[in-house]
Amino acid sequence: MYNARMTFAIDNFIAEEYFLPTKEKYELKEEKESGKSLLVLAVDGEHICVEEYDKKKRCGFLREHSKFGMQKCIDHFVLKNNGQAWDLHMIEMKSSIGNKTWNDIKLKMRSSLFNVKALCVFLGITVENIYTYTTYENERFIPASSTTDPKTIVPLLGKKAMDSKRDEWDKNIMKLSIDEVVTLPHRAIQMVRSEAGELQGTLNI
Repeated sequence: MYNARMTFAIDNFIAEEYFLPTKEKYELKEEKESGKSLLVLAVDGEHICVEEYDKKKRCGFLREHSKFGMQKCIDHFVLKNNGQAWDLHMIEMKSSIGNKTWNDIKLKMRSSLFNVKALCVFLGITVENIYTYTTYENERFIPASSTTDPKTIVPLLGKKAMDSKRDEWDKNIMKLSIDEVVTLPHRAIQMVRSEAGELQGTLNI
């Protein structure tokens, strides 16, 4: 399925079972005590899927201080061949989304983006397009003009503050602060709670 370069990397460079066995449909889970989520993910074409990325080893040379957010990590990701290069799909699963949660998700996306790109060097592939996804049940944003907690609107690395819901969430984008503000497509996936209390949803890539 993969070319010779990728196959060599998977067999010689990458830890065993780092990638899920390739199939057309995956059941990606989040099993925290605060709540369980299940995302049924369908993927066609050549791809790589990594579940529970936050529990796997990543680049060990990144800063550890929490203010930089470089130790944060998303739940799952997919690399998919688009015919010319590869697209990166990053997935974070939450029960509710608010100002603080959104800022935390953006830190996870930023650090994970660089970690995955480093992984791609070993695989010998290039990331062309980047897509972000958040699963959730409830939306609890507070307008920046009315919040009583200034920490919820503090921007990354001293950048200009913005209204997360108005400027990002409602526009289906996510803005990450690197050396400049990088804008990525974002898709919010609202989950449905089952009778057993599990949040469930679907995503087709």
